Amino acid sequence: MTHSNLQRWEREFRKLAAADEYDLLEDHLCELELPDRPELLLEGTINLIYACAVYAALDGQSFEAFLKMQRYDASEAVDAKYAFTFDLCGKGFGRVLFSKKVGILDLADLYNHPWDDYKVCGYRSVYISRVDGKKLGSRELSRLEKEVTYDLRFDYPEDELDVWFDDQSIDGVLLVTVHDRQD
Repeated sequence: MTHSNLQRWEREFRKLAAADEYDLLEDHLCELELPDRPELLLEGTINLIYACAVYAALDGQSFEAFLKMQRYDASEAVDAKYAFTFDLCGKGFGRVLFSKKVGILDLADLYNHPWDDYKVCGYRSVYISRVDGKKLGSRELSRLEKEVTYDLRFDYPEDELDVWFDDQSIDGVLLVTVHDRQD
């Protein structure tokens, strides 16, 4: 993965958002009952994708298919099944489209990632929704909870990090809230 590929992706993402007047980003925030600030979602998504690229490189993973999946219009993303929308400590939001087939997303690494633009580290919650707009089913919710827990617990034991799952607040969406445990 070259830096020029990321820059090309960013230019295209920005161009499509501007041409659409941020409507798709605004709709996504509305579905998740998040503040109507699509420009924050645009910038946060770009920052998040760059962070994912760094962690993929550190782990020796190929990033091409993952980057190709990160489309402005999520319905055009080949193989994308879920949208993971991060609340970056109240300073911004970022959306990553995800498929088990193209598994780059590392929630544990991103939890400790420094967001220089926002002067914060990590995220406080992740909203997991389906790209096709359908509600998450009970089996899917259970599987996602297990996968998220495994990912976070790989780096953070229970005495360091609290994790809560809420599938009731927003119909059809799994809200994952995390924070450092303070005894």
